[in-house]
Amino acid sequence: MEITKDLTIPKLFYEKAKKYGKNKVAMREKEFGIWLPITWHDYFENVKYITLGLISLGLTDGDKVSMIGDNRPEGLWAEMAAICARGIGVWLFQDSLIEEVKYIIDHSDTKFLFGEGQEEVDKAISIFNECPKLEKIIWDNPKGMRNYDQDFLISLTEVQQLGRKLDQEKPELFEELVSKGHGDEVALLFYTSGTTALPKGALLSHYNMLTMGRNLMAIDPCYENDDYASYLPFAWIGEQMMSVSCGLQIGYTINFPEDPETAQENIREIGPHVMFAPPRMYEQMTRTVQVKYLDASWIKRKCYELSTKIGYHVADLKFEKKPIPWYWKLLEWLAYIGVQMKLKDHLGLSRVRNAYTGGAAMGPDHFRFFHSMGVNLKQIYGQTEIAGISVVHRSGDIKFDTVGIPLPETEIKITEEGEILSKSPSVFLGYYKNPEATAETLQGDWLYSGDRGFIDEDGHLVVFDRTKDVMTLSDGKPFAPQ
Repeated sequence: MEITKDLTIPKLFYEKAKKYGKNKVAMREKEFGIWLPITWHDYFENVKYITLGLISLGLTDGDKVSMIGDNRPEGLWAEMAAICARGIGVWLFQDSLIEEVKYIIDHSDTKFLFGEGQEEVDKAISIFNECPKLEKIIWDNPKGMRNYDQDFLISLTEVQQLGRKLDQEKPELFEELVSKGHGDEVALLFYTSGTTALPKGALLSHYNMLTMGRNLMAIDPCYENDDYASYLPFAWIGEQMMSVSCGLQIGYTINFPEDPETAQENIREIGPHVMFAPPRMYEQMTRTVQVKYLDASWIKRKCYELSTKIGYHVADLKFEKKPIPWYWKLLEWLAYIGVQMKLKDHLGLSRVRNAYTGGAAMGPDHFRFFHSMGVNLKQIYGQTEIAGISVVHRSGDIKFDTVGIPLPETEIKITEEGEILSKSPSVFLGYYKNPEATAETLQGDWLYSGDRGFIDEDGHLVVFDRTKDVMTLSDGKPFAPQ
């Protein structure tokens, strides 16, 4: 489907659900040790009745609906329902402190809050009276909820029952709601991390989100039979990018781990085709391999050392864009069959075509390690205000100290002071209730990132650090402590 200003996330969701119906699995969740499939038909039905339930509770155009909880189908249903009901979705990090929850719920004027279970409900109850716009808290996990009887609490099941009742009264209402939207309307209100000041709420439109997904998929296509593992917080724009922006356009299956603690083990069971993770996740994988190596027998250690030596040599030739002689290709194949295939399977990377990392710098040693195994790991650069990604490495053109080149439809330029500026159809609409910050960050069509960097001789972007953290050496050269 072509991404135009008329297309919205609900319209795309509706089109995919009708196309796939009961014939394709939209998502899986692992519960009690079993992977439970949810078809597109099930996905559609759940979202439809939550949407109509929210309308029954009094949701009107532009009302904010917040979500807090682990990655699970119900979280995605709630977000999709909020947007289908012509509301605006707001995600909070699962481990947010009470003060952070209070600030975001109050600042965003949230009307309804979806909390996964008792822990999230307790946080919401403690700040309920301090957030005048908050009307209902909706929970879906009944564990520990037996003695909660506040009148502002309602279960997800009850919301869906209200939706079914409204659907019987007005069977055309859901389709009418979905068909109303426009691409330039706000879909998500995303709060940026407030490490040095209060978080700012970035307003992202349907068009922002969908064009970002389209442009990433133009470089690294995914396919409808692919699997994706969703374990990073939904409150992080990178997860939204993969689960919503790309997930809806491609129609691949989203897999939810049983618990955050079992994510790595569950990823291995799924064997995703595309992976997105912060550097610490890849660094943890590297450490896991190193520990296994130290515990292995002498013969296994020698096999690993030999295969790694071959892998590193071939990877370095690729990095330097040099031809790989046939005998090295043969050795690479033998190393893959003997060691690397099992190693990749153990890490859950056996089927990965493209792996991405971003959010912080990653050392060259880790890049080389994964490429030596044949994992196509790429660095990305972006921010919430540009719907996730603006720059990414291309396959076969990876440099350790850069983040790659801009996505299609994206321009990057550097100011005289060294600040990175971006322009693309994915640049956000502005900050919620903060015109001063909007005017500072959005100047004309250009997004001022607050990051220092430069473009090298190959057209790759090199990012130093946040402008405020960059120091200057005695010879005038910039220096980033990170």
